[in-house]
Amino acid sequence: MAARRGFTLIELLVVVAIIALLVSILLPSLTAAREQARSTKCAANLHHVGQAMAAFLAESKWFPPSYVYPEGDVTSFELTPDALRNNQNPNREFGYLHWSFYLYSGGKVPDTAFQCPSFEKGGAPRTNPGKDSSDWEGGQVDDRGDSSPPGLLADKQARRVAYTGNAAIFPRNKFSFDIQGGGNQRLNRLVTESEIKSPAGTIMATEFNRNWRAIGEERGGLILSKSHRPVNPFYHLQVGYGSEYNAQANVSGFRYRQLNDRTYGLIRNLDAANLAGVLEGGAGSQLNAVGRHHPGADAYGGTTNFLFVDGSVRRTFIIKTLQQREWGDKYYALTGPSEILDRYSEVER
Repeated sequence: MAARRGFTLIELLVVVAIIALLVSILLPSLTAAREQARSTKCAANLHHVGQAMAAFLAESKWFPPSYVYPEGDVTSFELTPDALRNNQNPNREFGYLHWSFYLYSGGKVPDTAFQCPSFEKGGAPRTNPGKDSSDWEGGQVDDRGDSSPPGLLADKQARRVAYTGNAAIFPRNKFSFDIQGGGNQRLNRLVTESEIKSPAGTIMATEFNRNWRAIGEERGGLILSKSHRPVNPFYHLQVGYGSEYNAQANVSGFRYRQLNDRTYGLIRNLDAANLAGVLEGGAGSQLNAVGRHHPGADAYGGTTNFLFVDGSVRRTFIIKTLQQREWGDKYYALTGPSEILDRYSEVER
C-alpha cells in the first residue's frame, strides 16, 4: 500500500501567504462596506428624527428649543414665549429638558433614533446621566459634581445623543436676561417653520463629533458633557465665533466666516476630536464639534449626515454646506438684526 504524501513546509508556507494576501485585499473592502452600512443607518435614524419633527410641527407652532431649565420634575414644558421667559429655574435643579424629549416622550420616535452606530455607544451621554451606570462614560462629571453613578440628576433627553441642532433654528434657553446673564444684549426667540425661506436648503440638525469629550467641558480633570447644546455656525463681526449673545442688540454683522478667512473657522477633524470646550468657542467655529466620520475625505476630515428642514437627509462635507450657505440666511433664533450678510466681495477674499 502506497504511503500518503503530506504537504511540504514550502507548500504550507505558500498557502499561508496566499491566504494572507487575500485577507489583505479583502479586509479594506469589508471595512469600507461596514462603514458605509453604519453611515446609512445613521442617516436613516436622522431621517426618522426629521419625520418626528414634522409631526411635532403639525401640532406645535414652533420648533422646540435645544434645551430649557424646567422648574420641576415635569413631563412637559409649555412652548410659549411667556412660559420660556418666566418658568425656567436658573439654578438647574432639575437638569435639562432637551429637544429630543419633545419627540420621543410623545411617541413620535423611539429615543434610540437619536443614536448612530458609528459612535461607540450610540452617541454622547447626557450632561446629567442619572442612576444607570450604562449611561455614564469614564471620566465624566455631572452638574452636581457626581463623577460616578448613581447620579442624583437625570436630564429629560435621549439617553445617547449623536445629533445636534442648528442654533439658528433651535434656540437655547436664554429667553430672558435673568437666564442670559449677559446684560442688555441679545436673547433667544422661538422659530416657526414658515420663517425658513428654503426648507430644502436649510440644515436643521447634524451629527456630533463621535468623541464625546470633544463636545464637553473640562471640570477639574473630568469632562462635563454638553450634548444638550446646538451648534452656532455663524461669525459676528463684532464678537467673533460663539459669542452671539454679546453682539449689541441693534448691530448687524453675522456672516459665514470672518473677513479674509477661507476656512470658515474649521480645523482638522483629528485636532477637533482631541479638544474639550469646543461648544464654548474653544476651537474657533462651533462647527468643529460636528463629526466628520463617514466615508470620503477632504482637508477637514470625512463626510457628515445633515438633516434639512424639509425632512431630507444628505451626506456631504461640512465645508460645502458653508460655501453653499446651507445653515440659513438668518439667525432666526436670536433677537435683533440677524440676517446673514451678503457674500464676500473680491476685496474681502
